[in-house]
Amino acid sequence: MESRREDSPSIPFKLVHALALAAVFLAEFALFHLTASRDHAWIFPQWYDQLQYLTEAYQGYEHAQTSGFLAGAKETLTNTSPQGALHDFWALLLFKICGPSRSAALALNLLAFLGLQTATFFTVRKMSGSMVSAWVSIAFLLALHGPWSGGSGSAVDFRLDWMAACAYGVALAAAIAGQGFRSTRGALGFGAAVGLVVLTRYLTAVYFVFIYAALLAAVLCDADRWKRCGRLLLSGFVALGMGGPFLWHSRATIRGYYWTGHIEGPERVLRESHQGSLAAFRWVLSQALLEQTGLVALVLFAGGSAALWSARVIPRPHRIAPPLPLRDAWRVTLIFFAVPVSVLSLHTVQAPQPVSIVLPATVWLAILGWMHFERSARRGMVVITGATIGLTAAALFVTTMIRRPETKSVDDAAKVNALADYFFFRAEECGLDEPSVAVTRLSEGLGAASFQLLGYERHHRWLHFAGPLPTGIFEIAAAEALQRLAESDFVCLVTAAPAATWPSDRQMETLRPQMSAWCETHLRHVGDLEAAGLTMAVYERASFPRPASHVAVNLADLLGRRAPEAHRLNVAPPAAPFFPSPLHQLASTEGEYVHRFAAAYSPLTYRATGLPAGFQLDERTGLLRGRFPRAGAFNATITATNALGATTRELSFEVKAQSRFAAVNLPATSVAGSPVEINYEAFDATGKLDYIDVVDLLTGKAIARLPAKPSERQSWHGILATTFEQAGTRAILFRFVCFDPQEKQPYTFFDEQREITVSAR
Repeated sequence: MESRREDSPSIPFKLVHALALAAVFLAEFALFHLTASRDHAWIFPQWYDQLQYLTEAYQGYEHAQTSGFLAGAKETLTNTSPQGALHDFWALLLFKICGPSRSAALALNLLAFLGLQTATFFTVRKMSGSMVSAWVSIAFLLALHGPWSGGSGSAVDFRLDWMAACAYGVALAAAIAGQGFRSTRGALGFGAAVGLVVLTRYLTAVYFVFIYAALLAAVLCDADRWKRCGRLLLSGFVALGMGGPFLWHSRATIRGYYWTGHIEGPERVLRESHQGSLAAFRWVLSQALLEQTGLVALVLFAGGSAALWSARVIPRPHRIAPPLPLRDAWRVTLIFFAVPVSVLSLHTVQAPQPVSIVLPATVWLAILGWMHFERSARRGMVVITGATIGLTAAALFVTTMIRRPETKSVDDAAKVNALADYFFFRAEECGLDEPSVAVTRLSEGLGAASFQLLGYERHHRWLHFAGPLPTGIFEIAAAEALQRLAESDFVCLVTAAPAATWPSDRQMETLRPQMSAWCETHLRHVGDLEAAGLTMAVYERASFPRPASHVAVNLADLLGRRAPEAHRLNVAPPAAPFFPSPLHQLASTEGEYVHRFAAAYSPLTYRATGLPAGFQLDERTGLLRGRFPRAGAFNATITATNALGATTRELSFEVKAQSRFAAVNLPATSVAGSPVEINYEAFDATGKLDYIDVVDLLTGKAIARLPAKPSERQSWHGILATTFEQAGTRAILFRFVCFDPQEKQPYTFFDEQREITVSAR
């Protein structure tokens, strides 16, 4: 029997295909990068999971920048995430090469896809003995709809679903290449691939429990069962050795996220699909075939096999040499397809994103059908049909990549970016380390976490935003909701929105008149916004200063930006930098001094002169640390520089030979009914400052309790605004409370007392 020429290819023939494959990968990467950077990398994160994963990835990179790469790698791998361990680690590697950005993060998804294509290509080549079939497998993968749709869980959504699907496909290719566990090397490779999938997404461990059981049952049905069973178990031990320690490390978080959150917890009642088993099965199949695979890809799969079937001929001497048998490949592929479909059908909460896990098995079913008919088809028909499929898939992929998003979605994204820029720059202008933003609607991608992430991506500074509202999908006490509103630095009051889905949204609609009246009375209205399906009135604290000698940001001006300005990730700062907070610092000889100096407007670099020997200033973050050699007064200068200029300020340090002390500057006199500003400073060398109680000793009434933020636990500066309604001499006690849970008496304190004479109006 004669072999085709491609079954015993010469080295140049192999090289041609290798170069062609590299060229295809390069073209895919270029197209994907163009689309991602143009249409996705600058848009606010629109899904909760994307927010979580991007935040964790950037934080891992920042940890590596401050503590070293190995410390950052350990941070990403040991993070007790309930979803997986490798996502942030791969991102860290890419960020170290390309820098931290959404474009780099999304490139990780394409690299995972290239890995899937590579594994599939060479496995198909090994199984079929045909380069045409190998190229058809590349085309089938490119023709898929879900990964390139641009929606949640697609390749332009930085989350685990697509990466896990690619890793799952690599494991499937390894299982098929292992020829039914007839090779020890193949079994080890499969075990390693499974371990990689589990580390990428912990949920897949459930799939592989059933997959291993089904594979064991299949192997036991064959004649050479015992050696193959041993290799199957060997692969299982390899997978368990790789994934087991990480699963155990995160076991509590995994249980809380999946079991409590999805099955036992109260959210299940609201999120449950309420479908029966048969309806859920039909829904999963529909998602897998119509939404994820896509109708065009299904037609391409069926059309290619039908074309070969219609051209089949009686075996002839020039047919392909006997390739590897496909029986084991069919069994493995069906198991890899059926197990996740069954598990997802039984889950009470139906979400489309995890269904992408079945895509590699769906493609392999199409590939195996193609290989079956190719074996008895004329060579010319195989080449023509394969070329047609390849060109069609390539045209489909290119068309999808170059398609522009809707104008309205681009405009909405530009508005949200402008709002995030406003909150970021205003927080810097006011010297806020942890600004809080309340949004009176549960909206994916529009909230404190999204503003925080956009601030890092667009201005290269990690400014921690807190989100008092919303608190989740359930209602909270109305009094608590109003209190959270009052504690917010910024408020996005939703005035018009689609019909409420969650109880919390319905509660916010009910409270809207009260919230609106409160905001108009106590806050400053800075503008209105219509984006992401919501109409919002934007407020900020009325007490926030407007820089007198600097260019203060204006929401209307930022909203007036249009493409391409609104699309840029490296947004130009509004002015040269300035330091909003006092540069007088308290310090102690009893411990290391650590303080982060923050100027507006980022991105910034810092440098300092005149510091004592041994002090170090991180020029990127403004973090100053060192130990003062003696008590006394020290002076230095610090300079902040951005793209528009530089600002230099004098630093003064008051250093004492004690571990804890404070200073309070209270005016000597005031007028009853008029506001008074009290400046306070505190220092604790151990970093245990927790809160300040301010009490009027004359009346015995508490004036305020001021909680310390994490950045204020060692060195704390602040201004307390209060009003004394009655005339007289007041003794005001400032009690600085420290908290150390490791001590027998966890709470300790030190006091500062001042007097003020309040005169009648």
